[in-house]
Amino acid sequence: MLMDALAGVVVVLCGALAGVLLAVEVAVVPMMGALSGDRYVQVHRLLDRRFDPLMPVLARIAMGADLFLTVFAPGWGARAAFAAAEAGLIGVALVSELSNVRLNRFIDTWDPDRLPGTWARTREHWARANRHRTLVAAAAFTAATTGAALM
Repeated sequence: MLMDALAGVVVVLCGALAGVLLAVEVAVVPMMGALSGDRYVQVHRLLDRRFDPLMPVLARIAMGADLFLTVFAPGWGARAAFAAAEAGLIGVALVSELSNVRLNRFIDTWDPDRLPGTWARTREHWARANRHRTLVAAAAFTAATTGAALM
């Protein structure tokens, strides 16, 4: 019973993480790419305040529950699938912390009326990192779903 509940939590949280990142990739990134530099900074600041507190907490809960399942799920197939999901969750966290979060902090220092000469390149770097973590999150969701199905 506990294992099934944890598997459900992991699948839901991996799905939420992948879904949010996919929505950002297909809707927010193109919209942000169409904005002028000053508007980009203003909208980026508004969005970051909404995503930043929630998504890392959900990812950490998913990682903890998934780690438990990686060790204790019944059957080697389920454990292997949950291990793959854990690797994906760690990958999302690493890309987020090493790229997107650092760039968010850098962008937050910009004066919308005096953008650095590299602002467009920074925006592209942020979007590329988001695409990578979206793909990794989708793989983690697929692995978690597979693990749950194998239990």
